[in-house]
Amino acid sequence: MITVQDADGNTYEMVAVSINPVGSQADPIVGFTFDTSGDGSWPPAGVQLSYVPGSARDIARIPYPQPEDFPCFARGTLIETAEGPRAIEELAEGDLIVTRDNGLQPLRWIGSVRLEAEALAANPKLRPIRIAAGALGEAVPAQDLLVSPQHRMLVRSRIAQRMFGTSEVLVAAKQLVTIDGVDVAEDVAGVEYFHMLFERHEVVIANGAESESLFTGPEALKMVGKAAREEIFTLFPELRLRDHAPVSARPLVSGRQGRKMAMRHVQNGRALVN
Repeated sequence: MITVQDADGNTYEMVAVSINPVGSQADPIVGFTFDTSGDGSWPPAGVQLSYVPGSARDIARIPYPQPEDFPCFARGTLIETAEGPRAIEELAEGDLIVTRDNGLQPLRWIGSVRLEAEALAANPKLRPIRIAAGALGEAVPAQDLLVSPQHRMLVRSRIAQRMFGTSEVLVAAKQLVTIDGVDVAEDVAGVEYFHMLFERHEVVIANGAESESLFTGPEALKMVGKAAREEIFTLFPELRLRDHAPVSARPLVSGRQGRKMAMRHVQNGRALVN
């Protein structure tokens, strides 16, 4: 931020906005605004401004959420709906989606983010996880499924029962890469991720595999961006409350425990869904 002044000596606080691209050490300036907090104001249009020497300073460095943290499905994923399987990019608010626990549920919100080849090449952690047909169990998924690394898949097995006291849990896809047929999609040039939100956290069917909808925990909401977050808050104002505690559709398994569970399935030759 710098201080600038006009010919009459009126001062204004100008803020330069810069974004550090993934994998870059540079901080290119992409825009300017003025700090209007306190007694601050915008200068009149057309007024010439000059820099006040020695006034430059940093005001904030905000970490931008990495797309690898987005829990979502890739474009082309077939979601089971009241009308049968439909590509996720064709869905709209109000469409009835098949859920495991609550039958047909209206889609309350859907959003997306596009990652180009440059972003994927600069940071391999942004790449989607490919779950090959049949990798989780017999015909599960029915065809290859692409999801973001943090997107959780439903695991149903005796091993899960022994480890967590319940036979069904949700675990991030990236924790399952020790399973044959679950790999980082190295061949993908670009990807568009879609998030689906319902009245509550749901288990939905994607390419024949059971998986989660967007979970509205505080960390997940940070990942969808400010504009999308405001849309969600408009639909669900209770999410603004600090003491709001959303309930997950199934227990959410941590990264370390998820990897341990996957390895036990490999060692015992057991499917993740049976």
